[in-house]
Amino acid sequence: MLFFSARAAALLAAGLTATAAQAQLTVNFTVNTGTGRKAISPLIYGTNEPLQAADRYGSVRLGGNRLTGYNWETNASHAGSDYNYQNDDFLCQGLGPGECAQPGKAVSSFVVAARARGQAPLVTLQLAGYVAADKSGTPVTPAQVAPSARWKQVVFRKGSAFSLAPNTADGVVYMDEQVNFLVQQHGTTAAGGVAGYFLDNEPGLWPETHPGIHPAKPTSQELWTKTRDLAQAVKAVDASALIYGGGLYGFGDYFSLQDAPDYPTAVEGAGYAWFIDYYLDNLRQASQSAGRRLLDVLDVHWYPEAVGTSRITEPGANTAADRQARLQAPRTLWQPGYHENSWIADEPYFLNNYLPILPRLLQSINTYYPGTKLSISEYAYGGNDDISGGLAQADVLGIFGKYGVYNASWWKTYDPGNPNSPASYISPAFRLYTNFDGAGSSFGRTSVTAATSDVARTSVYAAIDGTSEQRLTLVVINKASQAVTGNFALTSGATYLASRVWSLVQGSPALASRAAVNGLSGNQFSYSLPAMSASVIELRTATALPVELLGFDAAADATGAQLRWSTASENNAAHFVVERRAEQDTTFRELGRVAATNGNHLHRYAYHDDTPQPGLNYYRLQLVDQDQTRRAAPVRTVRIPGDEPNGFRVYPTLVSAGELRYELPAGLATPATLDILTLAGQRVHSCAVPVGIRHGRLALPAVPPGSYLARLRTATGIYRQRFVVLGAD
Repeated sequence: MLFFSARAAALLAAGLTATAAQAQLTVNFTVNTGTGRKAISPLIYGTNEPLQAADRYGSVRLGGNRLTGYNWETNASHAGSDYNYQNDDFLCQGLGPGECAQPGKAVSSFVVAARARGQAPLVTLQLAGYVAADKSGTPVTPAQVAPSARWKQVVFRKGSAFSLAPNTADGVVYMDEQVNFLVQQHGTTAAGGVAGYFLDNEPGLWPETHPGIHPAKPTSQELWTKTRDLAQAVKAVDASALIYGGGLYGFGDYFSLQDAPDYPTAVEGAGYAWFIDYYLDNLRQASQSAGRRLLDVLDVHWYPEAVGTSRITEPGANTAADRQARLQAPRTLWQPGYHENSWIADEPYFLNNYLPILPRLLQSINTYYPGTKLSISEYAYGGNDDISGGLAQADVLGIFGKYGVYNASWWKTYDPGNPNSPASYISPAFRLYTNFDGAGSSFGRTSVTAATSDVARTSVYAAIDGTSEQRLTLVVINKASQAVTGNFALTSGATYLASRVWSLVQGSPALASRAAVNGLSGNQFSYSLPAMSASVIELRTATALPVELLGFDAAADATGAQLRWSTASENNAAHFVVERRAEQDTTFRELGRVAATNGNHLHRYAYHDDTPQPGLNYYRLQLVDQDQTRRAAPVRTVRIPGDEPNGFRVYPTLVSAGELRYELPAGLATPATLDILTLAGQRVHSCAVPVGIRHGRLALPAVPPGSYLARLRTATGIYRQRFVVLGAD
């Protein structure tokens, strides 16, 4: 159903491309800080695969096809159509020796790592009916479709006492027992444990992705009743748990649950406009009967169907037409009447009744289950290493905040032609909202009205902090291939006198500081926006700027850990908060506070931690302004010798300095080999480990940012641990 109109693409490209002789474009932007106020959920700045620590994601999801067949009792999982339809131990990558045999370790280690990074951990529970019974690494054949010895049956309620050491020989896996395990390990959702539970993934595609588990098309009734029953089982264990239901892969699922067998009678015949309405209405009624909300968040996926030369999400979709289609595709999320080149928009019934998609989803929620939140737990716009991908990502994040999306998780699409892609333009797009100055400064948390006179060439988003208008942040996107003069008119109860500006531009996948606004007067100003760029403009009521951090370092000494930091200037700064998280902890705790001295000159500070814990200690510095605005400096790691468990490990697990340290198992007396692998199994480095040492350092090769596996091969066994290589802050 996909096709490409060369004439349409040529016209679009002509409309957005300028010759050198053309004058600079002028666009008018208006902002009103008193209208359109809507709280922005920090979870919209989420991901399925963290790229760089400095991106400061708000949430991270453990989901996808792998989790449909995950057996928490043994950490076995099923690859499905992602790889050979095999059962294996893939989710054990990064665990230590013996840990793969520990119940729930794959999920528990994910939760610990997410909390250590300050991200809300979102996990997936199994709904389809069966999970992997083995880790053999062999495909499930048609003769082994569930039920068979390759599978364990999923049961939502155990009906008897829970165990943290579940019976792996009883042929069943209990979902409420898994939730109890996570609560015992990490606390309830309300107490800072797992932040939310997704009820499986893309059910309309189960016959294609997991034919060994669910070969038949799921029915509409099956999905909502299973959602009801599993939600009740989860909330019986943790009443504060947030249930994310649906996991719908795209428009085909939204509309008919991918042509569910009972769609004509259960949905269409009952007068519902699409499957989503049926799903929400039945769960609303079930919640009334149960006396508690059973669906907290409607979860969908959105991979745009927009086409340039190819579908924009496809690998290598980077022709001029693809880039233009990608830049315009976010408009399908919000703009009435916008007609992209896609099979959805080209069908008049869909265009007129279901697009733009975000207002239509919110309409269904408000009609059939008011109060339900909206999650988009997988989305991608392609072009990860192209400026068009970065601008589309920045545009989408602004839209999510403006329209009140509760959670959103970017998905890194795989490009076989560039398997180690660093997604170089995606990280700075996130940082426009989460960490634009590298010291933790972020987009505001309350969206306010912002508009542009040219939606084809530009986008604008605005936010304040809470109800205070003292600081106003704007994200402005120029999608044209020539500079734009932006004329800004601000309506606000505050008068803005000072500014800072950072921009992402073509050819340089990093945010760079730019000249401050010149001529800011009466809440009006003009600013030149570079061609193909996204800029964040921070405006403040006072001429004083926040703290300008020069550096923050931590190192072990004879009596503990010494922390030092310096600033180039401080204005209206209140104090610095020093925080620490030990290796076994899940959250940071405050150690102490140091008063700021303020002034436009060099400042040096120090703090000594007299009681660090043996092992790894993570230190975080919070910069607090007089208005209590907080920004966090990058986390620093210190290793303290002591009574640590024997075994192999690498540290830090978040590598930014090009060097990896390792600790060998005690008593290792034979030669060993240390390999560095991608998660796909490709070896990128290998070296011999000398006999008789316990600790060493390894200079990493020039590898792109991403997740890797350190593998130690010895005569007595193989040890593995996962780590992440970060990009430049």
